[in-house]
Amino acid sequence: MRRKASLAIAAALCVAMLSPAALIVTPAAAAARTRPASLPGGLSVPAGLPAHLTLGIAAAPDSTELYGWLPDSGVPWDYAYQYLAGGANTGAGWRTWNASGQFPLWYAQGAHSEGTIPFFSYYMMLQSNGPCGSCAEPQKDLAHLNSKPLMKSYFTDFRDLMRRLGPKTWHGIKGYGGLAVVQVEPDLSGYAEQAVVQPSSHCYGYCTGGGNDPAHLKAAVSDSGNSDVARYGNTYQGFNQALLHLRDEYAPNVLLAFHVSDWATLYDVGSSTDPSLNATALGTKAGSFAAASGTVKQRSDTSAYNLVTNDVADRDAGYYEQVLGRDVWWDRLNVTFPNFHRWEAYVRAVTAAATRPAIVWQIPLGNQYFDTEDNTDGHYQDNRVEYFLSNPGELVNAGIIGLLFGRGNAGSTTYTDDQGDGVTNPASFCTTDGVSSGTICDTNASTSSDDDGGYLRMAAAAYYASPTPL
Repeated sequence: MRRKASLAIAAALCVAMLSPAALIVTPAAAAARTRPASLPGGLSVPAGLPAHLTLGIAAAPDSTELYGWLPDSGVPWDYAYQYLAGGANTGAGWRTWNASGQFPLWYAQGAHSEGTIPFFSYYMMLQSNGPCGSCAEPQKDLAHLNSKPLMKSYFTDFRDLMRRLGPKTWHGIKGYGGLAVVQVEPDLSGYAEQAVVQPSSHCYGYCTGGGNDPAHLKAAVSDSGNSDVARYGNTYQGFNQALLHLRDEYAPNVLLAFHVSDWATLYDVGSSTDPSLNATALGTKAGSFAAASGTVKQRSDTSAYNLVTNDVADRDAGYYEQVLGRDVWWDRLNVTFPNFHRWEAYVRAVTAAATRPAIVWQIPLGNQYFDTEDNTDGHYQDNRVEYFLSNPGELVNAGIIGLLFGRGNAGSTTYTDDQGDGVTNPASFCTTDGVSSGTICDTNASTSSDDDGGYLRMAAAAYYASPTPL
């Protein structure tokens, strides 16, 4: 299972890798990048979004990130993203972070002033106060989803977010009114799908049936007593329709994204080493659940989700290995499993079945290029940034239209000098991590104080010299 950021964060033989030579955009490379790359299945990019594979970063609204590193990087980022967290009924949620619940309004205005599209990860269900406080996360989420008083507060909370991001004036405060994206409850959809895929062990008494159908999972929607959503059924499908209605009513300028996890079907394409795993079939199953939940229009009086999102991991593979003792590396040679090609097959099937393009969110920031990355606190290795920015055409052909980079926990690598240790170049080393044959070596000295050695800004600048069209 993936885990999301804490509230504190919400406030020798080397295989081919992204080398300085690879970062130079030659005329031939530029020509290759500008050839049209078609999205599979006739997927369309939502109106207003750029017509190239976009990049963005997690950026706190302060002088270090959104108003510091982001503009100072010299990279024309397309997105800046921020968690909205703290719970809907705790007195500590995003509505309390600034006067009159203006945090998302101010963030959206700030992101726009820096030339980026504001992206919010709405993560309120788990941290709310509900009837299952000591339960594990899957059961707690489903219990919260079925708590009438909690859900009454939850829908009010989401309504207030839409009011702040929408075009109208509420309580004397003019809303944002511009293009913004809100990702709905990462992880919740995965637990919801697992519940109806295997009710006997994953539903905790909240199912009326199975069959991968979101209408078979109970939720307090009309029963919540919130008049804004009284017309919608008491199911997980109705829950999503209620959120879509609140968007339609208060913020039609906002794009909503439905999250699809790699493990939603009970088989995790991001960690399984099983070579017989059918990623396409699993992606079709997860995408079909998303479609029935609301990426495909279900009612004539309610819209549909505009996007799906996916996350590959919440922290660097080096962190998982060194701190948690788990091997979650992906083979960059795409020979052994898990690997990038199998994950791409999963996402391609998800986007086809959901009929919506994908944005990959919260991508770990570690690399295996700079000496800086020595698998210590703040400097853990990963290979996803390197692979993604070296193979953008593969991603577009999987239905992916955006990449958002950001750590999901303290201690993982980030793009600023979060550790306060300046330029660091410890002794280089070679490793077999993330590669099925040979070794890979971090033999490049960094001149940047960024905790990733400056890799993200270097690779992103090279990518934007000729971004991959959609």
